[in-house]
Order: sequence, then structure tokens, then C-alpha cells
Amino acid sequence: MQLVCGAVVFKEKTNSKIMRKSIFVLLILAIGTIVFSQEREYRTILDNKDLRISGLGGPFMQFTSVAGEFGFMMGGGGAVLLDNFFVGGYGLGLSNAIPDYVNDNPSDHLTLGHGGFWLGYSLYGNKPIHVAFSSMIGWGEFGITQSGGSYPYLRDNIFVVAPTVELEANLTRYFRFGAGVSYNFYAMMDESMHGYTNSDISAVAGFLSFKFGWF
Repeated sequence: MQLVCGAVVFKEKTNSKIMRKSIFVLLILAIGTIVFSQEREYRTILDNKDLRISGLGGPFMQFTSVAGEFGFMMGGGGAVLLDNFFVGGYGLGLSNAIPDYVNDNPSDHLTLGHGGFWLGYSLYGNKPIHVAFSSMIGWGEFGITQSGGSYPYLRDNIFVVAPTVELEANLTRYFRFGAGVSYNFYAMMDESMHGYTNSDISAVAGFLSFKFGWF
């Protein structure tokens, strides 16, 4: 009888030790899991503390050639600034009158305008003077307007890509001035409609920009 009771007591003590060890191991695992979870912080792109999000906008202009004549393009854009990269939209249009010499109607003048996506990147944008790359990708209209007319009587849809490289100067924390060169590549012109081709209006352009924002 005493042997049986001793065996029962021994078994209970053994089970108790095993249970205590099991609980201890589980506590260690739980604490380790919590610590490991805290070290592996869940991060997202927009919550990245190192990512600075702000905005910019302002006017810009081009000095180019349209159908062999001097063309002054004026417009502007606005964009979201993600560190030194920006993405947004723009609009640009021909501001001076260019006669329609191709169709021998010098009293008529050409119209040209487009808008779309504007994106770019400033290389070492925190430096006082740095290089910036951008591109305008958009759609628009080429047309011919009669003398004294307000709207083109002839319109043709166009597609444009205008890569640009600038030398930018951080004049203040809120204002950048840029000067550079771009190339206006036009496509989808219908020569049979008006006599002008893509190459007639595609040309190199001088580029000036005035960007206002939180840089």
C-alpha cells in the first residue's frame, strides 16, 4: 500500500515538474515572439518616415521652331513632390502668331497646344545648383485660324513627348529657377488635312521654368 501511494505521489510530482517546465517554455516563446514582432516593424511606402511628400507648381516656357518660324510656347504645371521626384500635369500653348506659308495663306496663322502628364527628377536637389530631368507626355491640337478668327477652322489631333534637361538653382526654400533645353517630338499629324508634317513642328527648344513649392 505504501509503495502504491509513493508511486502516485512521485507521479504527481513528476507531472507537476513537467507542467511547470512546459509553462516556462511557453512563456519564453511568447516573450520572444512579442520582441521579434516589435523589431519587425510593419512599414509602408506612404508611412515611410524617410519619404518627404510635398508639392510644386509654376509657369514655364519654351523658345522653339514651329514650321520653320520662331515659336514661343507658354504654359505651366503642378505636381506632387516625393523627395526629388515629382509627378503631375501640365498645359502648354503657342503664344505668338505664325503665318500659314505652307498653304500660301499668310493672313491665316497656326495654333498649337497640348497638355497631359508632367514628371521629373532633380539630381541632388538639396544642392544650391543641380541638374534636373523631366518630360511632358500629352495630347493636343494643331490648327489653322483665319485672320481675325477666334477659333481654328481646321483642327488636327496630335501626340507629344518633350524630354527636358535643366540646370536648376534653389533661390529660396520655396522657389527654384531652371534653364535648359528640351525636344518637342510630335506624332499623329495628318498631312493630307493641312499640308504640315510631324517634322515641321518637331524641334529643339530652349526651356525656362519657375517652380514654387516646399523643397
